[in-house]
Amino acid sequence: MKTGYIVKESKKKMGVWLKVVLILLLVIILSIIIFAGKFVGDKLGKINFKHLNEEDLEINENLYSDVEGLTQKEYDQVINIVLLGSDSKDVNNTYSGNSDAIMIISVNPKYKSIKLISIPRDTAAYIEGEKKRYKINYAFAKGKEQLAIKTINKTFDLNLKEYVTINIASMYDIINELGGVEVNITKEEMKWINEYSDMFYKLSGKTTKKVTNYGRVTLTGEQAAAHVKERMAGSSSATQSHGDYGRTVRQREVLISMLNKIASKDMGEISRIIDLILEQVTTNIDVAKYTTMLPEFISNKNAYLNNITSVMLPALDYSKEIYENGAYLYVTDSTKAKRDFIKYMYEM
Repeated sequence: MKTGYIVKESKKKMGVWLKVVLILLLVIILSIIIFAGKFVGDKLGKINFKHLNEEDLEINENLYSDVEGLTQKEYDQVINIVLLGSDSKDVNNTYSGNSDAIMIISVNPKYKSIKLISIPRDTAAYIEGEKKRYKINYAFAKGKEQLAIKTINKTFDLNLKEYVTINIASMYDIINELGGVEVNITKEEMKWINEYSDMFYKLSGKTTKKVTNYGRVTLTGEQAAAHVKERMAGSSSATQSHGDYGRTVRQREVLISMLNKIASKDMGEISRIIDLILEQVTTNIDVAKYTTMLPEFISNKNAYLNNITSVMLPALDYSKEIYENGAYLYVTDSTKAKRDFIKYMYEM
């Protein structure tokens, strides 16, 4: 995977990513149609809805003027949702900790494209109320979703409004319900998984299980949590920013594997797993407004399937790591980063 550039997944994984979007992003809409009133009362009742003050999100209302190739209507149809993964160690406290994972899922109907954009947690940002730069993930710890999205918008001059938050520490329960996740790991990654997984096994109250092989392996939920948490693999031959880049890759790989497992289940099992996921989700998305777009997604299934990509932004090309105030920060050219965000979300 080349750093700083979009990378197409294999066709098999693209199919999984389509199911990712249909199951996790549009599952509520699909289920409303399929299950009608039952879903409204049952599924929606499991989600924690928390509205944000849009007047205090530093939204760039003039972003369209910087976008090329889209009409105003096409621009308005693009869906951009911020995914925030809290790194809380307390599975009963969804809202504590930093945002250990920050991603944007961008769905563009004109180009029939789906993007998963990872933002490195170490990205340097000025956070409201602070006099010096901090890692961008600290915004979530200080001001939850409101300040996290405001900081992303302010740093890159964007217009993000919608979010989904999930507690990463709770994900191992869901992975265990799925029977584990299959991923490719190196010998070095196996070492770090075994070192970090004790913490997650202690939280779950289960006996620690060590990974004994590398290559294509099935990880338990606790092991997978350790895998997406660690950033040391490869540190002997790469900078810390590369370590953070590697972590964003691992996060996407585990997510893909989870969705592959979900997609392989029958509808009854999918419904049960969705219940588990939704109980851990907080969002401000008004799903009703997307119902009119559903026929377009279904009728263009193959087009979306062949145009699903992932990328890390800001890119390494115009960013560097510095050590400042006792922490490693990923410092970038925000103007170039903004141009890339617009390109990937709107223009391709």
